[in-house]
Amino acid sequence: MNLWLLNALIIESLALLGMVGAVKTRRTVLAFALGFNSMLPVTLNYLLHFPPFTTRDLLSLFMVILYLLHMNWLLLFQQRHTAISKLDAHLPAAQKYLLPFLLTNTAGWGYCLPFYFAARRGGPLNALDWSALVLYLLGTVLHFGSDYQKYRFKIRPNSRGKLLTSGFWRFSRHPNYFGDFLIYLSFALLGGHLGGWLAPVLNLLQYLGDAIPKNEQWAAERYGEAWQRYKNQTPMFFPFFKK
Repeated sequence: MNLWLLNALIIESLALLGMVGAVKTRRTVLAFALGFNSMLPVTLNYLLHFPPFTTRDLLSLFMVILYLLHMNWLLLFQQRHTAISKLDAHLPAAQKYLLPFLLTNTAGWGYCLPFYFAARRGGPLNALDWSALVLYLLGTVLHFGSDYQKYRFKIRPNSRGKLLTSGFWRFSRHPNYFGDFLIYLSFALLGGHLGGWLAPVLNLLQYLGDAIPKNEQWAAERYGEAWQRYKNQTPMFFPFFKK
């Protein structure tokens, strides 16, 4: 089957399944889970379409699988510590039904595009690949580490109603999002093609245009003056870059 036709079948089938889940449960978690997990079959499709299987292909798989292990842990087991519960409460029903198509198509087509170009690259691993791996590991430490710090903070009995401002959260109000952005930058580097930069651009636009404004509004409503002080002292996204 044609490469792009098979990808379309994978992506839109998962999107449809996510919409059915949203209709049945009135929740968004399945939309997020299916959206992100579309990355594995799409990436495999790219890698298998351009034989032979290379070390770079193995690196691509490592990046995707490790990333999805974290995302599945977060979405399926720690969702009450994420913004998903707030989305379930505030997002209109019609948007919940459209969300699976938006998420799955963004992840399947946009986020995975660097792996299409990576699969087409020939030759052994070079400085670009090693740079991508270093950036990926740094982003993973920030992404996973920030989420884990938040999880540990939230389960402490004396943390109820308090704001996390230590650890990675001391340097950015959204260090988990910043770490995620670095991961998508590493995907673009691995792709070694200008088209692969669509992934980090889409990721950054999603954070700056949607996720961060929503989270900042909810935090201001919940934490009041404590949030304002934190906001005045801590960069929004890029660490060390204040207003």
